[in-house]
Amino acid sequence: MEIYLPNGFLNFRYIYESEIPFWFIIGGRAIGKTYGALDTAIELRRQIIYMRRTQSQTDLINRPEFSPYKAIMRNRPGLQVETEPVTKYNAAIYRTYEDKDDRDLLGYTAALSTFSNIRGISLEDCTDIVYDEFCPESHERLIKNEAAAFLNCVETVSRNREITGRSPLKVICMANSNQLGNPLFIELRLVKTCEKLRNQGEDLYMNPKRGVAVLMPHDSPISRAKRDTSLYKLAGERSEFGQMALGNEFVSEGFSEARSLDLKSLVPMVSVGSITIYRSKGEGKKYYCSEHRAGNIPIFKDNDIDMVRFHNNYSWVKDAYIGNNIVFENHFAEIYLKKYLGI
Repeated sequence: MEIYLPNGFLNFRYIYESEIPFWFIIGGRAIGKTYGALDTAIELRRQIIYMRRTQSQTDLINRPEFSPYKAIMRNRPGLQVETEPVTKYNAAIYRTYEDKDDRDLLGYTAALSTFSNIRGISLEDCTDIVYDEFCPESHERLIKNEAAAFLNCVETVSRNREITGRSPLKVICMANSNQLGNPLFIELRLVKTCEKLRNQGEDLYMNPKRGVAVLMPHDSPISRAKRDTSLYKLAGERSEFGQMALGNEFVSEGFSEARSLDLKSLVPMVSVGSITIYRSKGEGKKYYCSEHRAGNIPIFKDNDIDMVRFHNNYSWVKDAYIGNNIVFENHFAEIYLKKYLGI
């Protein structure tokens, strides 16, 4: 695909018109993600649900002062977009005209954290979900069962449209590159995909069979132009902020040591979810965390009951992690261990 338009912004027409239903776009700051997604939806006459993670974020974008359509209206003379409350939790988005009785429905706003409260509304005419800022920043509180809430939201909007012969719902998730181990990437097992894209310097992963695409622009023309602006001169291109905003680097993870060890020199201790923890035979209280399971050992599944049992019986795992006594096969293994430990 042609990732960028001639003006340097992302090519959302291709994304909307592609046969891939699920798109995850991880990009630097202000490279045209929100603007492009909303502007192209208007151009293509698509009816969207514009979603944010929390209700407080959604309440803000429902106000005209903070509307994500402000820049679009500024660049499209004559375009007027307004929101009108539908419930306590969401609003309808309308394109309005001089004749106040004449308006077009562009879609709805919604929050993932309260989406279950608006399930009674019929959303079958919506063609897309545009989920903005789906990666929580490190200081933001996670939503309980956040990935499950997202999947239930998609199911609520989709219903049986594919079974009845309609095109699949298009779901476009966008965020800055804050945390590789975010709830959606963990649940959908996209952590390794993003790591591979980053390590190989590639921008796009597409899996038509699974119906998912990950777009990680590493060298956006907009990001290149921003390197010479005052903020990035102040922060520095190699600062953590600069690497995230310009270079699309996941820099806030604080990963531990990662290297592959020979399992023959290790004693398997416990398996939890997707990973297994081993003890070194000759290095004292040193441990290894791997995706490979071996031995006849206790196994804990990734569910609430098993997690309580794991915490009660293997509290030493958390102590070992905090004490920096665990070597990880890869960053994927550490992300999952942190999830299971609730860190």
